[in-house]
Formats: sequence, C-alpha cells, structure tokens
Amino acid sequence: MLHTRTTPAQRRRALRERLATGRLLQMPGAINPLSAKLIEDTGFEAAYLSGAVLAADLGLPDIGLTTVTEIAARAQQTTRATDLP
Repeated sequence: MLHTRTTPAQRRRALRERLATGRLLQMPGAINPLSAKLIEDTGFEAAYLSGAVLAADLGLPDIGLTTVTEIAARAQQTTRATDLP
C-alpha cells in the first residue's frame, strides 16, 4: 500500500484514544516503511520512529548528526506505508 486510508488527524485521534484507556500500549520502533508495515500486519496498535534507529539505518552514530529534514522525510515515508498512529 503506497497511501494510507486514514488522515493524520484520524491517526492522532486514534493514538489519544488508545492512550486514554490506561492500558499498556506496545509500540515497536519502525526503522523504515517496510518495518512499519510488518508492525501493523503483526497486530500492534501503534509504532514509533526512533532517532537512534534512524541514525543507525543511515550508518551514522547517535550523536545528533541526522537533520530535521532527514527525520521528517523518513517519518513521511513511514506513515505513508501504514495506517498506524
């Protein structure tokens, strides 16, 4: 799937609702769009993008070398692949 069926507003609402239940919400870290899709297909209710994981995926040490542009681009690529918040 190249484009999701949910809007960013719907995803934000879904995350808020899931967090408001007070139960433990497991959110694996998505390295890239493929891992986000696998996280969704496995049945998790949410995922997150880690700066450390992004740096490692780019072959950089986790000392702040990734730019905001790189992080935003990866977030956009990843959220396009899944409907997860």
